[in-house]
Amino acid sequence: MTSIMRITRRDFLNGVLIGSGAALLHVSAPIELFAQSLSSAWEGFGGIGDYAASHGNTVEVIRAFQSIEDGTYTTPNQEIFDTGERYDLVIVGGGLSGLGAAYEYMKSSSKQAKCLILENHPIFGGVAKRNDFMVQGQRLIGPQGSNAFGVIDRPGIPGYDIYSELGIPTGFEYGEMSPQLKPLDFDPTNFGYRLWFDSKSIGHYYAPRGEGTSGKWAAGFWENKLAGTPYSEKVQKDFFRWRNISDRQYDGNDYSRWLDSMTYKNYLEKILKLDPEITRFADPVLASVVGLGCDVISAYAAHQVSMPGFPEFQGHRSLRNSHWHSFPGGNDGFSRYFIKALISDAIEGGKSFADIQNGGVRFSVLDRDGNKVRLRLGSSVVRVEPEDGSVKGKNAHIMYLRDGKLYRLKARSVVMACGGRLTRKVVSGLPASHAKAYNEFHVSPILVVNVALTNWRFLYRLGFTACKWFSGFGFGCNIRKPMYVGTYRPPLHPDKPTVLTFYISFHRPGAPIEEQGENGRKKLLGTSYAEFESLIVGQMKQLFSDVDFKANRDIAGIILNRWAYAYVNPQPGFYFGKDGNPAPRDVIRKPFGRIAFAHAELNGHQHWVAAVDEGKRAARQAVEGQ
Repeated sequence: MTSIMRITRRDFLNGVLIGSGAALLHVSAPIELFAQSLSSAWEGFGGIGDYAASHGNTVEVIRAFQSIEDGTYTTPNQEIFDTGERYDLVIVGGGLSGLGAAYEYMKSSSKQAKCLILENHPIFGGVAKRNDFMVQGQRLIGPQGSNAFGVIDRPGIPGYDIYSELGIPTGFEYGEMSPQLKPLDFDPTNFGYRLWFDSKSIGHYYAPRGEGTSGKWAAGFWENKLAGTPYSEKVQKDFFRWRNISDRQYDGNDYSRWLDSMTYKNYLEKILKLDPEITRFADPVLASVVGLGCDVISAYAAHQVSMPGFPEFQGHRSLRNSHWHSFPGGNDGFSRYFIKALISDAIEGGKSFADIQNGGVRFSVLDRDGNKVRLRLGSSVVRVEPEDGSVKGKNAHIMYLRDGKLYRLKARSVVMACGGRLTRKVVSGLPASHAKAYNEFHVSPILVVNVALTNWRFLYRLGFTACKWFSGFGFGCNIRKPMYVGTYRPPLHPDKPTVLTFYISFHRPGAPIEEQGENGRKKLLGTSYAEFESLIVGQMKQLFSDVDFKANRDIAGIILNRWAYAYVNPQPGFYFGKDGNPAPRDVIRKPFGRIAFAHAELNGHQHWVAAVDEGKRAARQAVEGQ
């Protein structure tokens, strides 16, 4: 494994970063922030190890995207260096869709075929990456974004072929608390506690409602039948009706299409006739999964992600936390398995689970001449153009930006696996049908924050491992039960270090869908590290000060992972179309000449299996086109 440098708390908490970041507290426009060349004050501490330079969207990636949006590369005014390279397939994007496409192409193409992945970040994985800390001599790993999976151990289950071919285990070992400590439940993921699993170890915090009052906690929201919550008797009855509905509200054969004809808010309030308080409770939960809340998201999307209000939810209520898993770095575990399969010596060690998860990345071999699949990092594709502007041309020209210079190469086929917002800007000559469909792809940001703690005794005093709240910054956080992988065996003890993870959405119910996404991005990109740090620490003080939480003592470091275009927001009609028009995602799944499109967004609910499946489908289309 690559060496891991030891960094003290002072290096990244209340130190240089806060000093440089404080000057930026009043900078509102991201372009102004970038122009000051204070990327460290914007990005903040990135952790240690191979992923330290790539936590969320980097300044360079955002700058490149803004230049693309401005049309800078339509007719570039700087020299373009022709590499002289020609590949059978170029894949734009090294996230799970791109890696899935490369894996499929490697299997189905001829031995002589060559593939290149162009990835704009400093390391592969897209949103499926990790953060690494070293706290008091203990290595800690948290997810940058993509997170949670179920074991796929039977043929016929979507994803079984990939899961089994890559050799991913079907059983895992987790850390356990000492029997001398009071028992607590832990979510092994960062998702289940938000709604799908209930326990007295999940606390709901209600802020003070007036002068002279104090905040209060309610434990076991459902298990304790909403005891200790401020909801009226009528609202409480509606909560339980929402959770316990066992019959469909529509008898037609087009049930799914019917759900896709309305927002989840309309379904809750007009079909089920539930109190708007239910909608407000569901808003941040839904936004943490598909980016925005009930007012703009299709009811079918809510059904797809197993929200309550549908009879199918009853099946998910029976699942225990043990059904779901999370690798130490979230779904980076899958991206690392793909890299090991594509370039066998790209990760140190053999093919064991522990080696793949813990081995250092050999960056020098990723873009090595002679690889069937090459991976070129730090390369932002800015233009993809069919040769001579003809759909039937034999090649496509790909222009990319790397270290401030523009390069150009050729490919027989291209798979766009980088997300719709970028694709519609860089692919030249998109047919009107695709351009119209892409106008229906609305995307919003997410901020994933990993807080390294020296201890979590303050949570233990409350009896909680996960918390939710209803006002302030964010809406939930938790510590996971640690998955043990080889020598990675962090302790599970309230006096030992751990990682507290926040997923923070930027939904603002009531505004149009596109406006919510754009305003969220302005907030995400226009806020300094220091200001976000202050908001996070302030929220933790509000929640935990009464149980002896002290930020200077208990927080070892904070990493921000800013994802500007994290989630597609599937509005009504996204899945099945409306007004007689085809669904936008079905249009995008059709190739444009030698260019195929593979975004996890096309599934609506973005998860690792969907991302890989879209990549595999696009790779097959690329092979057929050759």
